[in-house]
Amino acid sequence: MIQFHKYVATGNDFVIFDNWNNELDLSVDQIVALCDRRFGIGADGVLLLNADPEADFRMIYFNADGSRGEMCGNGARSLVKFAAALGKVGLSGQFIADDGAHKYNIIDDQVEVEILVNDQLHAWDIPRPGTGFINTGVPHLIIPTKNTAKEKLNLLGESMNAHVAHPQGTNVNIVEKTRDKLIVRTWERGVNMETLACGTGAAAVAIYANETWDLTWPVLLSFKGGDLKVNFHGNQYWLSGAAQLVFEGHIALS
Repeated sequence: MIQFHKYVATGNDFVIFDNWNNELDLSVDQIVALCDRRFGIGADGVLLLNADPEADFRMIYFNADGSRGEMCGNGARSLVKFAAALGKVGLSGQFIADDGAHKYNIIDDQVEVEILVNDQLHAWDIPRPGTGFINTGVPHLIIPTKNTAKEKLNLLGESMNAHVAHPQGTNVNIVEKTRDKLIVRTWERGVNMETLACGTGAAAVAIYANETWDLTWPVLLSFKGGDLKVNFHGNQYWLSGAAQLVFEGHIALS
């Protein structure tokens, strides 16, 4: 039996393990079983908290389908909260993810993490004019729409993820601009369905809105799972929102 912790950040949920001694080696089948919402714990992904000699900790992230994820914004915020609960980190510092080094801050019940932009926002005509593409740790399409509720996002996500233009797959975000915020829905590669929120997606949409619609920082984004804020200061992009422990327990890994 091994101890696990279940965290939620704006509707994204994660199974987290303390792997400080680097003893846990999960198989793809085990990750899929852990994330199964009927026969397992249920989650969008699995996070490992590993020690790192050059940072406060290293984040290892697996998507629900067992694939390795380069970065997960809401997962990172959850892992920071978990590491703080264990007393392994303070209120600010730095962690390492597969896409590089990220700074973080804990401010009351909010956790903010730095989001790295691996390429500049550029325009696509796929699947429709006005679409943008940017990598904020993982690839994201941003598609403006007048009504997010009417979009068939799962079909759109599946088609774009399998598109020849995106050989490594892509996350797909649809965004509706209102007077005071952005309404966003995200289809996540690796979960392979719409999720209640997406941190790197929020950053991608916010950058798109700033550069395309001249929205000023910070940008507030509304997802089905709640609100996220993306800011730009100190020449860095910051994702912030709440993250909390839901429950903990023990599970046998077959």
